[in-house]
Amino acid sequence: MKDKILLIVESPHKAKTISKYLGKEYIICASQGHIFDLATDGPHNYGIDVGNGFKPKYQIIPDKKDKVKAILKSAEQAKEILIASDPDREGEAIACHLAEILKKFGVPIKRVLFYELIKEEILRAVNSPRELDFNLYDAQQARRVLDRIVGFSVSPYLINKFNQKLSAGRVQSVAVRLVVDREKEIKEFKPDEYWNINVTLSKSDAKDKFIAKYSNKVTDQKTAQKIKDDLLKDTFSVSDVKEVEKLKKPFPPLITYSLAAISSGSLHFPAAKTMQLAQKLYEAGLITYMRTDSVRTSNEAIEAARGWLADNNHDVPNKPNIYTNKDGAAQDAHEAIRPTDITKLPSEIYLPDDEKKVYKLIWERFIASQMNPAIYDTMDVTILSSSDHKLKAHGKSLKYKGWLEIVEDFDDNDSDVKLPRLEADDVVKMVPPNVKAEQKKTQPPPRYSEKTLIEELKKKGIGRPSTYVAIVSKITDRNYIERKANSFIPTDIGMKISDLLVNQFKFMDYTYTSEMEEKLDKIADGNLKYVDMLNEFYNPFRTELKEAALTDENDYGKCELCGTSLALKHGRFGYFLSCCNYPDCKFTISCDVIDGKMVHRQGKPPVDESVKCDLCGHGMMKKYGKFGEFYSCSNFPSCRATKKAPCGKKCPDCGKDLYATTYKEDSVLFCTGYPECKYKEVLPKGSVLRPEDVSPSAKLSKQVKKVLKK
Repeated sequence: MKDKILLIVESPHKAKTISKYLGKEYIICASQGHIFDLATDGPHNYGIDVGNGFKPKYQIIPDKKDKVKAILKSAEQAKEILIASDPDREGEAIACHLAEILKKFGVPIKRVLFYELIKEEILRAVNSPRELDFNLYDAQQARRVLDRIVGFSVSPYLINKFNQKLSAGRVQSVAVRLVVDREKEIKEFKPDEYWNINVTLSKSDAKDKFIAKYSNKVTDQKTAQKIKDDLLKDTFSVSDVKEVEKLKKPFPPLITYSLAAISSGSLHFPAAKTMQLAQKLYEAGLITYMRTDSVRTSNEAIEAARGWLADNNHDVPNKPNIYTNKDGAAQDAHEAIRPTDITKLPSEIYLPDDEKKVYKLIWERFIASQMNPAIYDTMDVTILSSSDHKLKAHGKSLKYKGWLEIVEDFDDNDSDVKLPRLEADDVVKMVPPNVKAEQKKTQPPPRYSEKTLIEELKKKGIGRPSTYVAIVSKITDRNYIERKANSFIPTDIGMKISDLLVNQFKFMDYTYTSEMEEKLDKIADGNLKYVDMLNEFYNPFRTELKEAALTDENDYGKCELCGTSLALKHGRFGYFLSCCNYPDCKFTISCDVIDGKMVHRQGKPPVDESVKCDLCGHGMMKKYGKFGEFYSCSNFPSCRATKKAPCGKKCPDCGKDLYATTYKEDSVLFCTGYPECKYKEVLPKGSVLRPEDVSPSAKLSKQVKKVLKK
């Protein structure tokens, strides 16, 4: 009997929180993220029908099959299906994929959005569902398709160039370029000499002494010494005093990039860790959705903050502080990141330490955003010496704390500098240490930290809030940049890859990448068609890819059909030479790569009569597949039997031969006696079985051989 409402969310934790507030008529399931991903077949293994409107081919993620079965089982009882995946483009794609497998049940399928996991919001959402937004879905698909095309096209190009396993990403490679360009700036920087000349002065006695700085730029020692000698003999008087009251306005509430950046700077948490902690806080119902680039907050939340401030004896502005995004590109359906309940104070709520630190950042920044500005009294003083040298002194003192009452650990680079009460024509005298002249040199720009790299990505419009953490994680995990202390430095291969791609591909241009993000936003808003945007990208990209292959320094000869140059590529069954005029010309030649050099395959591999087929008794041929070496029956196609190729080491458990293969990106030795014997030996990192290390006569990759000798 179909009498239930099926509600599908992403995480089991979120499902548990929501179940507290909904009745027994609801069945709540968790998809645990995406259930579909792009297939890896077709031309270039794109999983995309480029010639048919860039239609993606999706398949169920293998480890999600049981989850899909459970959702389908629950749907059999449902009179209505509500999909409550996260309120962003990825969430919309998950919802559309779920709807695709659930439409066969013939019941209404609607979308609900939870921005905060509290009772009122949950009840509001389930009672006001909307239709699926296919514009948002198309925007997510466009990003996924772009990333697949660039990754699967450019990565083989890098492998060909450098003879090692490398990968490229449409946005990640641009982020690597940022770090590389900064490193080049640092290396090319030529410091300039300058001199700081400071005079210690006092109005009455040494207790009210202050520092006045020589106001003009001094670039050589001779001039600095002359000025110092003059000042040591001079008398001093105040020529001008300017007193101004300056306001320091509160910052807006946190958004994704500012949360990651501030947490990195003040808590020293990696961005990935910060977002994981924020995810837990969101799923526990303590904060609003944490992937947002909008600084807007709801009127109800603003009034709650103002009420709490008034009740706790803090001054409140006459009108609420309203924040808007300058660029207008924010996904304004989301609020900024804020606590769902102002009264849950960081000091009183029970949370694990790291979660509490992130919650405190979010709580303080939101509450402070509705407070008065801090007020500073500033004094700028101009002092003349008797030899007509001009000095400047600046003083600043906090007059009214305002929002700094809440954010006590705010990093104020211009802290209090006290000056005595000074007026024009006042005479001041020099006191020890008198005049100090210091040689300085201009400094190169600093290397990026995680905080400043995320800020630069935001500033240049590279990526979006939900992608910043993944971008930084990928370029470090793939060893294109490395972390030293709190700074990012490009590795040698990272610099080589960046330089090569900048010279060959337009997607490496900062402005171009930013414009691509804007086009994705237009798709989401319904102002640009998915196919139009991809066509505009793909045709020039395809030309660049061909030109890059043609300029390859390796000469692999000419195509026998059309005379175009050949390029070395790697596919499911090993290396091959392909015509650079593909797909117009589909000429290919199978080959091997031995010791980094391409070798044409000379017909079939030799038959090894010492190894017999278990089914028909014929000799077998040694071949190489994507998981390593194996034997194939020479009586093919009449007999299609295969067997594993022994690696020369015996199983310590049963004594049978071990064979080498790749398993989950690791190099592993398995027993040929499987499934009776399940011995497994994971080889050290760096022992990956790579096709380029294997020749027809080799038993194992060079790395694995070294391990076996030990």
